[in-house]
Amino acid sequence: MLSAANQKTEKLKTEFESDALHHALIFQGENLQVVDDQAILLIRAILGMNEEQFEHPDLFHLRPSGKMRIITADNTRSLISELNRTSNQGGCKVALIHEADRMRKEAANAFLKTLEEPPAGTYIVLATTRPYSTLPTIRSRCLQVRLPSENNEIENPLWQEWLSLYEAWVLQLLDREKLKNDRVTPVFAAYGLVERLVTIIKQIADEEWKKNSKNLPEGVEDKEKDAIETSIRKGIRAQLMKAMIDRSRTLVVRSGLPLEKVAGKLVKVVYFAEKVSGLLEVNLKDETAFEYFWLSSLRAWSAK
Repeated sequence: MLSAANQKTEKLKTEFESDALHHALIFQGENLQVVDDQAILLIRAILGMNEEQFEHPDLFHLRPSGKMRIITADNTRSLISELNRTSNQGGCKVALIHEADRMRKEAANAFLKTLEEPPAGTYIVLATTRPYSTLPTIRSRCLQVRLPSENNEIENPLWQEWLSLYEAWVLQLLDREKLKNDRVTPVFAAYGLVERLVTIIKQIADEEWKKNSKNLPEGVEDKEKDAIETSIRKGIRAQLMKAMIDRSRTLVVRSGLPLEKVAGKLVKVVYFAEKVSGLLEVNLKDETAFEYFWLSSLRAWSAK
C-alpha cells in the first residue's frame, strides 16, 4: 500500500501524463529527505528516468553552499542560463532547488521571471521544510505540494536509551516529594542529557552523511557538500527534538497527574523547544542552545 506522500506524488505523475501538471511546484514537509525523495520520484516520471537513477542530462540542481547554506544569486543565474538552453535529449528539462528557503532575497528575485514564465518544456521543483521562509512572490507562483507527516522514528539504540533517560528525568522533576529531598541530581542529570544528545546527533548525522555522500552526482563542489552535510545534521537534530517533545506529551498523559497541573508545564517546554530550534537555525552552538533548553525545562517541569 502506498504511503500518503507517495499517493500525492502518484497523482502528480498522472497530471503530468495528461499534460495538466503545473510548471512550478513546492514540495514541502517536515523531513527534508522525504521531501527530496518525493521530488525525485516525480522528476523521474517527467524525464523518463528509471527507479535507480538520480541524475539525468536535463536535470539541473541548485543547492545551498558553504557552512551557512546559502543559495546565491550567482548560482541562481547559472541555473537560469542552463534552463534557457536547448534540452540535451530533446525532451523536458527540470530544475530541482534543494532547501529553497535558503535562497537569499537577491537570488529569489533573480529567479522570479523564470519561475513565472519558464522556457517551454521546463518544470521547476522546489524542496523545503520551511516554505514560509521563502518569499511570498516565490510561493504564489508555485503549486504547493504539502506532504503529510509520517512516522520516521529513529531506531538507533543509543537514541532509544536516551529517550528512556529523558523520561526518567522528567518524572523525577514531576515528583514533588522526591524533588524536595534532592534538587541537585536533576541539575547534573540535565547536563548529562545535553552531552549525550550532542554525541548522538553527531553519530547519527555522520552515518546518514556517509550513506548520502555515495549518491551525490559528479561535479558537486566542496562548498555544496558542506551545505548538504550541515543540512543532514540539522535535519537529524530537528527530528530528534520533535521525537523528544512527542515523548513529553505522551509522558504527561501517562503520568497520572491532574492534567490541569501538568499541561501548563508542557506548553512552556514546547515553547522553549521552539525557541531553541529558532536559535539553532541561526547557527548557535548545539551545546549552548541545549543547555538553555534543559535549564529552562528544568524550571518548567519542577515548578509548583
